[in-house]
Amino acid sequence: MITKSDFENIDSRIKKITEQEVSVIEDKSELPPVLDELEDNNKTYSIIASILFIDIRKSTYLTENSQAKSMVKIYRSFMRMTVDCVRKNGGVTRQFLGDRIMGVFMDSYYEDGSVKEKAVDKAVNAARAMQTLNDYSLNKHLKENVNGKIIECGIGIDYGKILVTKVGMYGTEGNAEKENETSFVWVGNATNHASKYSDLADEGEIFISESVYKILSDDLKKDKWNKVAKSKGMKIYNGYVSSKFYLDFVTELSNAVVPEQKDCSDDKKQLADIIKVASDTYERMVLKEKHLAVQEEKLNRKERDVQKYGISVYDKLLSILSDAYCHEDIIKGSDIDYWQHVVRQIYSLGSILGRDKESIRDCLAAYLIDIYDCLGAYNKAFEEMKYMAEYSSWVLLEGKTLEWAKEKKKVSDLSFELKWRIEHYSSEIDVSTFKEYLEEVQKYG
Repeated sequence: MITKSDFENIDSRIKKITEQEVSVIEDKSELPPVLDELEDNNKTYSIIASILFIDIRKSTYLTENSQAKSMVKIYRSFMRMTVDCVRKNGGVTRQFLGDRIMGVFMDSYYEDGSVKEKAVDKAVNAARAMQTLNDYSLNKHLKENVNGKIIECGIGIDYGKILVTKVGMYGTEGNAEKENETSFVWVGNATNHASKYSDLADEGEIFISESVYKILSDDLKKDKWNKVAKSKGMKIYNGYVSSKFYLDFVTELSNAVVPEQKDCSDDKKQLADIIKVASDTYERMVLKEKHLAVQEEKLNRKERDVQKYGISVYDKLLSILSDAYCHEDIIKGSDIDYWQHVVRQIYSLGSILGRDKESIRDCLAAYLIDIYDCLGAYNKAFEEMKYMAEYSSWVLLEGKTLEWAKEKKKVSDLSFELKWRIEHYSSEIDVSTFKEYLEEVQKYG
């Protein structure tokens, strides 16, 4: 039971975490940081890595239909196989979730700084090794020694920038000062997408993102990949899939052990029954929809009127910011609470109008840099500068904010974002302009 004293202690810790600035250290080593290297604060390491997730398919069904002792053998042998495949291809494992494992791969470099082996190549070769060992070794031994069981896996891979930080909880039952529950958090789209690709991969598939395929070495592209689009919920994930992309020496091995092809006759009958029920239901719904159509049209007219009014109000709120842009007298005529209130209203109304947060922020970033810089909220202005450097086609640089960043030793954060855009997204930007931005920023350290 948590006492009032416990509550106050936890509240104090949360307050400390949320008030502390987040600092970013760019890490270009060949391996991600280990847990002992990370401090218990808001200091993070920024790495460029390829993330791989492998997941046992139908693991819930497998667990429910297997003895616990059998599952011990399955999980231990699966993890041993996966960890070996990751390590033998220059990666490290950083998360174990029973039937799901995460591998991290980073570029290897020669002494002159050129890339020796790409992170994406390492990840794909690790995935190929996993598929080969799963079908030609693991399943063979499971079938012989674990009641005829065999498993199938899906693998997802993405590549990009990731922030690595330490999380944990202090204290054991006997020592409140000892930290015994700590781990990593891997923050970034590459981690999230690799996990989603793993979920969406079919049995025996490797599903990679477009960014992975784009920089994958030609000898690994071959004719093995098919461009696909898969959905999870309302989101579409574009990429490339390869099925049974085994290692080259697989022809020297005995036959693969894979699930037998399922007799689809029962499924076809079940599908036919479902279609009949759906057809009957549809006919009933048609009658109801005719009755509702008139009412719906009335509602649509009202919605269109509300939409028009909402758009006019939204545009009016945007004009408040645009009218203040580069006009110090207008900006200083109101305090920061007023301007933040306007921004909140824009986000709220924009959401109602169906506009996503990213597109709204794209419209607001330059205005906010100007306002925050003028009012001395340099930390907020700097965050918007970093956002523009990472996502926009141009960047508004304000001298007072850059001076603040120099004092706080944060200039490297903005330089990193600009370098990343120049090196990896040159087709989306005017490279010469972004190089000018970078030169200007580097004048501040």
